[in-house]
Amino acid sequence: MVSRAGEQGRFENPMAYDVMREVANRVIGRYLAWERATTGMESQRWQDERIGVRLAVRAVDPDDAGAVREKTAELREVLRHMPDKVPVLA
Repeated sequence: MVSRAGEQGRFENPMAYDVMREVANRVIGRYLAWERATTGMESQRWQDERIGVRLAVRAVDPDDAGAVREKTAELREVLRHMPDKVPVLA
C-alpha cells in the first residue's frame, strides 16, 4: 500500500505515523539501555535524550504528512549513527 498525502498534506494512510513511532521506539530503547548501563550524570544525560525524543515525537501532528516524513527521516538518521554499546562521553 502506498501512502499518499491528501488535501493540505494530510495522510490518507496512517501507517506512516506508525512507522515514525516505531523508529522512535528503537531510538528510545537504545537510550534506555544506555541509561541503565551507566550511573550519575551520564545516566541522566541518556534519560534526558530519551525524554526529548519522546516529546519531539508527540509534538508531530499525525495528520501532517510532511512533518511525519521529516521526523521519520531524522529519527532514522539518529538510529543509523547510534552504536550498540554506550558511547564514552568526554
